[in-house]
Amino acid sequence: MKIIITEEQYGKLTKEKLRKLCYAVWNNQKKRGKEPHIDDVIYDVSGIQKDSNEDYKIIRPIWYEYNGGFNSLADRIVDEIEGKIFDLKSDWGNLDTKIKVDQIYLNSFYGLPKSINISVDLNNQGTMDFMMYEEGTDNEINVNDTIEAAYMEALGNYESTDFKDYLEGEVYDLLYKKIKKYGIPLEDVSVDLKEF
Repeated sequence: MKIIITEEQYGKLTKEKLRKLCYAVWNNQKKRGKEPHIDDVIYDVSGIQKDSNEDYKIIRPIWYEYNGGFNSLADRIVDEIEGKIFDLKSDWGNLDTKIKVDQIYLNSFYGLPKSINISVDLNNQGTMDFMMYEEGTDNEINVNDTIEAAYMEALGNYESTDFKDYLEGEVYDLLYKKIKKYGIPLEDVSVDLKEF
């Protein structure tokens, strides 16, 4: 006897098996005294690639459900980093400054929670090395000064986009490390240069 089921029914069965697997992994982490997190074993067993569309449609909603919903996790991120000041240092460019997390924005797609964006203030009195080219020439300009001075030089040589991209990349890396345990994708970081 053959039983025929629809693709939708198969999808529901598969999702229920994944839910049981995920819950078993996370409950086991708790039993061992660890904070539950999205373990690579879930991706290995399910065959779903981490950070893929399938991950965000199947695994992440189960993770959000396990933790009381997307908003519950987002609230934890807000409590942990919003309004806080963090050191921002990088060997690349000898960056040494501070950032203050200004605001966290939730992104939705068709009403479903998707990711977050973070807006930060970056202390422009911190220091950095920045290399650029003088406008219209092949002459290198190296600025080893405050971030504000480097930005003004970059602005005058039409390099301000590269300058801001570098800073946003460094801030993104720092904040991603702080919030990745929550399993909510960090989509974008915006940086405003300010003195504080």
